[in-house]
Formats: sequence, C-alpha cells, structure tokens
Amino acid sequence: MEKNFSQFLCNLRLTQNQREDAKKKYEGVINCLARHFYDRGRNDSDQYLFGSYKTKTAIRPIEDGSDVDVLFKIDNDSYEKYKDNASGILQECRNALKDTYSTTEEIHAWGKVVLVKFSDGTHNVEVLPAWEKSDNKFFIPNTEDCGSWETFDPRSQIASFQESIDSTDGLTRDCVMMIKNWVRNTITMKYKSFNVVQDVISFANSIYSSGKRDENYDVVVRDFFNYWVNRLSDKDERRSHFQTALNRANKAVQYEKEGKHIEASEEWRKIFDPKLFPHSDKNEERENEVNRFSTAPRPWSH
Repeated sequence: MEKNFSQFLCNLRLTQNQREDAKKKYEGVINCLARHFYDRGRNDSDQYLFGSYKTKTAIRPIEDGSDVDVLFKIDNDSYEKYKDNASGILQECRNALKDTYSTTEEIHAWGKVVLVKFSDGTHNVEVLPAWEKSDNKFFIPNTEDCGSWETFDPRSQIASFQESIDSTDGLTRDCVMMIKNWVRNTITMKYKSFNVVQDVISFANSIYSSGKRDENYDVVVRDFFNYWVNRLSDKDERRSHFQTALNRANKAVQYEKEGKHIEASEEWRKIFDPKLFPHSDKNEERENEVNRFSTAPRPWSH
C-alpha cells in the first residue's frame, strides 16, 4: 500500500505549470497595486506570500476557491490615511485592481480581503493590504463589526509549520495534503485549511516527532484519525466524520496485513478521492497448504 500512497501524494502535488500560473497571477495583482500606490513596478518587498502556496500544501485538482493568499504591504502614509477607515483601504485596492481586471475577472471586497477571481477557472488571488509593524507582525483591516485593524502574524505560523516539517522529515506536509483531500472528499464536513494544518502539526509533533521512520503511510493516516477521535468532544460536528474515517482506515490496515491489497485500496478510496488514490489490482498470493517440500517423502530418513 506504500506505493499507492506515494502515487497518491504525487497526484496531489501541483504541476510546474500550475505553480507558475499561481505565481504569475499573484505577482500581477501585486504589480497592479504597486503602480497604483507607489507609481512603480512591483518589488519583492511589496508582498508577503502566506497560506498553502507559501507552505507548498496546495493540492490538485485546482478548484473554484483554490486561492493564493498574499499580503500587499502598504506604507505609513496609507495606513495613517485609513487607520480609522478599515473598509476604505480595501475599497481603494478593489478599485485599483478593477481598472486592470474588469473585463475578465470579478473583484469582490468583504471582510479582510479583496478577491480577484479569474475567469479561467484555475487560481484566484486573495490579496490583503497590510501595514508591517516593527515587530515583524502586520496590521490588517477588518470591515466586520464597524471596522477595525487587527494584528496578524503569519510569520510565526509558517515558522511553526516549517519546524514541524524539519523535525518529521517532511511527514507534516504530506499529512496536511492528504487530510485536505479527505476534507474535500467529505462534502458535509466543515474543516478549514488553517485548522487542518494546526491539527496535523499537533498530531505529528506528538506521535511522529522524528518522522514516520519504518512506519507506512496507511498506519500514519490511521493514527491521525485515531488521535483526533480521542480528543474531539461529542459536540464537535467533525467527530462523526473522523470516526467514520477511522473505521475505514482500521479495515484498510487490517486488510493490508492479510495481503488483501485490493480490499485495502477500496477502503482508502472511500476516504480519499477515488480519482486520485490508486486502486490495487492484485492480492498477495498465500499458500493455504504447507510447502510441498516439507511434506514430501523423505526416504533418506528411514
């Protein structure tokens, strides 16, 4: 089953073209804002990429809502201008982008971000204007509850994730990608990507702090479901989904121990997207009888 999981991870990873598409789009958005606010082209210092494209946990297929999250750094003058009008900075960003993208994209401003929705059905860009503080954190606008500016600290979140990746030899990233696919394949469950990342970090740091070592992916994923089934309260709406996944994972792991690779893969395909998780086509051949050489006549023994 390890080969199935390795192929599954390959199927989840973005292609080179998809990564380049994401980069082209968010850099184009930042370039447009830089021209508007600073009357020049984009500098690398104008942006801070965060979210799944920063941590390299974005997965295929690219769907509506596969957003690239990026901060656009505003200067002191812009912050002073809008520090009492959080919605104003979002609307200025929206208007600046609308001049460039009005013919083929839809621009929406709500909450804390401006969404640039591209018409090609691939990556969208969520851009968040942010004022960088001296402590490396950011002030970001929030138009909810009459509007305000609040502290946002993506650097510490990313550092925590990277530390877990380093200590687990990449297992944390692999688990995040697989669990994201499970969430997509579990339509009725609400489970935000941010919470998936935090939950995987907690699990990996607790159970696989030095990586999966000699363990296989099927056992690791089973252990993730078991870890959270034992920690989620009965009031948590996700618990029943975790329990269902755990039951199927337990079956799959047992089938694999018995050499029933076909049955094991079928259980995993109920958990994950069956279009991406490979189906095994052969079970292990096991002789029911003792090897013929052990039961053959031994004339030399008489």
